[in-house]
Amino acid sequence: MQYSLIIGQDSIKKHLKQIAKSKQISHGYIFEGPKGTGKFDMAKIFGQSILCRNQGPEPCEICSSCIKANSGNHPDMQYLDLDEDSIKRQDIDGILNKIYTKPYESNRKIFIINESHKMTVQAANAFLKTLEEPPADTIIILITTNINLLLPTIASRCQHFRFEEISFNEIVRILVRDYNSTESEARLLAGYSKGILQRAINIKHKTFDLLALRDQVLEIVDGLMDGGRFTAFRFEKYFDQNKAHTEEIIEIMMIWFRDVLFYKTDLKENIINIDKLELVAKHSKKANSIKCSEIFGHLQMTYEDINNNSNFKYAIDHLLFEIQEVRHG
Repeated sequence: MQYSLIIGQDSIKKHLKQIAKSKQISHGYIFEGPKGTGKFDMAKIFGQSILCRNQGPEPCEICSSCIKANSGNHPDMQYLDLDEDSIKRQDIDGILNKIYTKPYESNRKIFIINESHKMTVQAANAFLKTLEEPPADTIIILITTNINLLLPTIASRCQHFRFEEISFNEIVRILVRDYNSTESEARLLAGYSKGILQRAINIKHKTFDLLALRDQVLEIVDGLMDGGRFTAFRFEKYFDQNKAHTEEIIEIMMIWFRDVLFYKTDLKENIINIDKLELVAKHSKKANSIKCSEIFGHLQMTYEDINNNSNFKYAIDHLLFEIQEVRHG
């Protein structure tokens, strides 16, 4: 694998190449950032470059070490990547047993632990003891969405790299260039991508059909903008049935009312839901500008209330009534 396969993160790539070239390699690294920003692949490429027999800043791809690493069969490159809610003590014990053995083929061993923040307290404490005095030939890369979820004593013993989202314009450019998107489609996908290219690609290929969810949510918003006083109660059941997608539903609403506000203020070039321009215009005519601005705070508050285990039905009902108020005033 090559660093060029990962979109963005150029400063991190440059730094990792310098580390591999200088041979000044630490025993512990933390790759932190949102899902979909390339942390796991970057860790694999960095590990492969360290084990590469040609010892360059990037993997050579042709030596026996690179061939084995690319196939996932390098004995000195180990992964802990569990599809479970937690990383337990016995999982870490399995890694620790391998850490204290000699490398099979190289002069170093690489251990990559994905979603390391899922370590239980017992697992984290067992792991910490190894980090305090790691074997000289061992390099550990911890991958996490949030470094604050790791024990501070673990975080303090590792070099930290923060992975950032890709800019809106960069995602648009890549979708047009590499994924056969039109400019308008690319802007729509980028608007819902949260700065993560893979999320935009997944939406395009309907790996996760966010646009179908958007259509359902906009039907509700349209009903609220057109309906009477008690219209909100008609939609309670939908939210209850789609609790798993509450975050996405609220995000869709935030982007929608942002577009409505842009239309009202004659900033149509910034509209994300360009394929729904007729509906944006309809809601813009009905919406009160001040109420439209205030709805963002209500949407954010609803999301926080639900995350804090507040009464779900009450939080949703309150939000639906606030959306109805957007057309008044």
